[in-house]
Amino acid sequence: MLSLIAAAVCLIGSVLTQTPPSYTLAETNKTLGLSYGSVSVKAGETLPYRVPTFAPTLSTISPLNETYIAIIVDTTANLSSPIPADLVWFQQDVTFSAAGIGSANSTAQVPYQSPTSVGHAYLALIYTQPPGFAIPANFPYSDTFRLAFNVTRVGSDFHTPLLAANWFVLGSNCPAPSYTASSGYGFATHGPFAKKAVYTNGAAGRY
Repeated sequence: MLSLIAAAVCLIGSVLTQTPPSYTLAETNKTLGLSYGSVSVKAGETLPYRVPTFAPTLSTISPLNETYIAIIVDTTANLSSPIPADLVWFQQDVTFSAAGIGSANSTAQVPYQSPTSVGHAYLALIYTQPPGFAIPANFPYSDTFRLAFNVTRVGSDFHTPLLAANWFVLGSNCPAPSYTASSGYGFATHGPFAKKAVYTNGAAGRY
């Protein structure tokens, strides 16, 4: 039995939705194309540790002719918190070409940071960006503060629904697929968090 489990760790699981089954703060069955170099992510699969080093390329098979917000979160970063997700990436001003390939037209509010937590589920989300959108003055998230991000507030505060998603689990010793390094929207950034999350009356993740 253990050998079967070990053999299955690096296989693509059969999933019905495009979000982790245990993560109920964001749910959809619409697929967001998510690629790291030549590796195209299938929802729920385990990626070798080095594959998601650089920001991904986003894609869609359905026409997307507006401007969008792309977000990646580590859904299991802080399981003891009422808001368990940490931000990996918050990229506003994303547009898609006629071929369905995404590109960013401004510097990310929260630059992409390479996932480092083996076994964690990382979730990519795409939302329509409202006309005239600007990062709120009280939005605390940046390259130096990524903790306790409440994805439900994206829809409620920005008045925009979740359009599509994709997710993967970060692995360690899985055989690496053929991989061509690509910078995607930009190179990964690193650095310690400058602040700690503050939880007040269970309102973690509010800004």
